[in-house]
Parts: sequence; structure tokens; C-alpha cells
Amino acid sequence: MCTAISFTTRQRHRFVGRTMDFPTRSTPWQLGYLPIDYQWQSLPECDSFANDYAILGGMRKINHHYLIGDGLNSAGLWAAELYFPGPQVYYDHPQSHHLNLSPQDLIGWLLGTHASVAEIAAELDSVALNGVIWHDHDIVHPFHWLLSDATGTYLIEPTQLDLKIQPIQLGVLTNSPCYAKQHQKLTDYLGIDQAASDAEIIMAIRDSKTPPPLKRTPTSRFINASLNLWQTSPIEDQKAIKQGNELLKQVVLDQLAGHEVYTHYLEMVDVQTQTSYFYDLTAQQRLKQRLPDLMVRFDQPYLFES
Repeated sequence: MCTAISFTTRQRHRFVGRTMDFPTRSTPWQLGYLPIDYQWQSLPECDSFANDYAILGGMRKINHHYLIGDGLNSAGLWAAELYFPGPQVYYDHPQSHHLNLSPQDLIGWLLGTHASVAEIAAELDSVALNGVIWHDHDIVHPFHWLLSDATGTYLIEPTQLDLKIQPIQLGVLTNSPCYAKQHQKLTDYLGIDQAASDAEIIMAIRDSKTPPPLKRTPTSRFINASLNLWQTSPIEDQKAIKQGNELLKQVVLDQLAGHEVYTHYLEMVDVQTQTSYFYDLTAQQRLKQRLPDLMVRFDQPYLFES
């Protein structure tokens, strides 16, 4: 489920995007806005927050709580959470002298209270991810997170209790297995050394004549998105949204009978103009919103109807 991308154009402007394939329960995925000073309570109920930055992105509202699937904040920091079953490690109870958060709440903390990845890195060792059930969910769900700011693209994977940030030049993330394993499978697909760096992989992708795989699996989508992104790059500013959308369409999961996992929306974001291009596949509707405009219009959370 889910594919996320992050890239820089020839003009050095950042664009990010993702598909959202995670099943809904009581409420649909929508384009949403959270203002500065929006107050929220984490799970477990140890800490409360007032956002320092406004957020625009894909969200669900559940009993007055907002589940953020991805978002751009008013400082230019972007983050997306993607499903990560299997390798995740969480605490089984709150930790003293730590900031205790559920996996679903981490993205709200990242975007609501930080202007950059450097700020996150300075505080990440204070975070304890707790394996708790979040509001309308019935199990503890696993996630990992793709981050982007002016310095590059980064990953947080909770494969150990102490959270770390790692840079990833490829700018692509899907689901399990972990990024290192996806990296290995990509080098195998390209027929190059498994120890190749991201830069060496990018060079191999540009020289490759092997067509991208078309299966629904996370690894196939990781390889597909990596090949399509770097065989297209560098992208011009004026083509970035269109080409990003075309790339994401290659990894859309169609709704199949008997399958609850399919793509609910895809979204591209122009970080330079803080503009979201949101395509609700369920309603077949397109939305375009600029975060600076919303900060003038709304002082309360708002969900846009498709």
C-alpha cells in the first residue's frame, strides 16, 4: 500500500507526492487544513500540543481527531506516513522522561512543531513510540515516514526503539520490507552490486533498458517509481506536477473485487508555492489549494469536500 516520491527540478525547486492506499473505516480521506495553534492530544494521553505551523495535506477526521496521512507545513517541511508491517518496534507502555506518541501521532508532532529535519533530529531521541490502538482502529498499525525539506529527503523507520533519521537520495518509499531491503532488491533488478550507493543506483537507472515491473507488491512499486522518477529527471518546473502525477498513476492500485486495499487519492505538492494538487480517485474529483491562502481564510481546521 502507498507510494511516496520526493524530487528536485532542474530549477532546484522541490516537489513531493504520494498515493494513499490505506483502507478507510468510519470516515473518508480528504484534503485537510490545520491552522497554527491547533490544539491536539496525543495517545497515550500523556501530552498535548498547540501547533506552531499550519498544515495542508491528506487527512481523516475521527471523533474530533485528525489522522494525517501526509502534509506540508507552513515552514516548508513535508512528511508522509506509509504502512510498514513486520519490522516495526514499539514500547508497550509509556516511558518516563520521554515524549510518548502513538505511531499515528508522530506525523502531527513532526509537522506541527518543527520547521526542518534538523530540528526533528535534535529532538527525536526524546520520542517514545507506544504500541497503542488509535481511535477508530482495531489493531496497532505500523508506519514509517518519508520527510523532505530544503536539505533533502529523509526516512524514519522504527526498527529499533531509538528512532533515527537517514538521508535517502532516491526519494522513493513504499511499504515493507525495510528500505535497506528494498534498496537491495532494486540493485538486484538492475544487475549491479548490492553495495551500490544511491548515486550509483541513479546512474544505473538512467542507463537501464529494463522496463519497470507492474505488480501490486511494495517492492514492484518501489522499483517502478525509482525507475520512472530517475529516467525522467531532471524535470522542468512547469512539467513537474504533470510528470509527478503520471509517475504516481503507474503505481495506483485499482479497486478489485474482494480487496479492501486500493488507491483512495493521489497528491502532488509544489513546495515552492505551497500548493497541493489533490486527486480523489473515489469521487473522481480534483482539488487545488495553496497553504498561504488558507492561513488567511481559516482559523479552524477545515476539510475540503470533493
